[in-house]
Amino acid sequence: MAISRLRGGLSLKVLVVYDVPVEYNAKREKLREHLKNYGGVFRQYSVYEVDLERRKLEELIEEISKIIRGVPCKVEIVMPCKKCYESIRQVGGTKEREW
Repeated sequence: MAISRLRGGLSLKVLVVYDVPVEYNAKREKLREHLKNYGGVFRQYSVYEVDLERRKLEELIEEISKIIRGVPCKVEIVMPCKKCYESIRQVGGTKEREW
């Protein structure tokens, strides 16, 4: 798992990727707001990057489950290791990823 030090504690860097149908736009917006409240950074449409304390991961997953309950959608939470994360290559754009 991608573990690093964040503000004095152990943290995980996770990518949250979701596919919520357009007819459930209100749920999609609620999910986006929730990810922002966790400090999520928008990376591209339907992808957020979140740094969170290890103990908060299960809480985040549980809350996402509640938000999407009854919606035919998919949310994936990817936890790349530090080496994998550092191997990401960016082409274009101005903001580099930081570990």
